[in-house]
Amino acid sequence: MGATETLDREAATKTEHFDVLIVGAGISGIGGAYHLKTQTPGTSYVILETQETFGGTWNTHKYPGIRSDSDLYTFGYRFKPWVNAPIASAEEILKYMGEVIEENDIGRHIRYRHKILKTSWSSLDNTWTVEAVRLDTNETVSFTCNFLWMCQGYYRHDVGYTPEWEG
Repeated sequence: MGATETLDREAATKTEHFDVLIVGAGISGIGGAYHLKTQTPGTSYVILETQETFGGTWNTHKYPGIRSDSDLYTFGYRFKPWVNAPIASAEEILKYMGEVIEENDIGRHIRYRHKILKTSWSSLDNTWTVEAVRLDTNETVSFTCNFLWMCQGYYRHDVGYTPEWEG
């Protein structure tokens, strides 16, 4: 193995460490990132998102007329009160989330197209190890963190839910 191959292999297996790793760039993950930034300045964090962009449900659900089923005055962030009509479309919610990301410099912390393959906890080191695949390059990447914050929601965005109805 040549020197270049050795360096490439070492770079490919490099593990990045963050104080906090947030799973999901939906409404909860973005809100969590805001609170980390404002309440614990200096805390390093990364957000891993499987999709190509932020928004979670509001991005992946495309059916006609998709909108909130509760008012955005209570669903929105306390730190950025919702000021439009109380029932909002997915497009309006995504615009709102985009403003939060932009206004608070959260975008540089988001890694899109990163699908988590495996997580493991080490009691000896008090750290999580997270293995993910970059969907754009098919490269396996590794992270360690002291706190793993699960904000991924409860949907499988890659496969829609089809209920089974008797009869």
